[in-house]
Amino acid sequence: MKKIVLTMLMGGSLAAQAADNLKFHGTLISPPNCTINNDQTIDVKFGNLLINKIDGTRYAQNVPYEITCDSTVRDETMAMTLTLSGSVSDFNPAAVNTSVAGLGIELRQNDQPFTLGSTITVNEQSIPVLKAIPVKKSGIALKEGGFDATATLQVDYQ
Repeated sequence: MKKIVLTMLMGGSLAAQAADNLKFHGTLISPPNCTINNDQTIDVKFGNLLINKIDGTRYAQNVPYEITCDSTVRDETMAMTLTLSGSVSDFNPAAVNTSVAGLGIELRQNDQPFTLGSTITVNEQSIPVLKAIPVKKSGIALKEGGFDATATLQVDYQ
């Protein structure tokens, strides 16, 4: 008799189940649209440089830029990144090729080389200081004359 009662109690407890509905909700957002320097060309002017004084430290110029984004809605898991691209010099991976053989323009972010093709994570409220510094290939005699170089700075949210 005890076995039968025990079995019936267990059977009754298995039948006691509860159910509840689950609700899922959220908001879909797009990454903010960000621009650098209001989509205007950033012009860094070096002026006249003495050929024999180009040493990778002299003639450094700040790269004046600002980043603006069109939305205040942010996903905290997304990171803002900057990517630098351009024609890399054959003697320095952080230097943009110029129109003068053996001369490059090295970019540095917070005093560290910003290698072309690389991406860095940045804080929108505290963007890194970028500097452009003329550098020359070792053993090269630079020719007198004007020079120019072009690179692209891109901002993304990932």
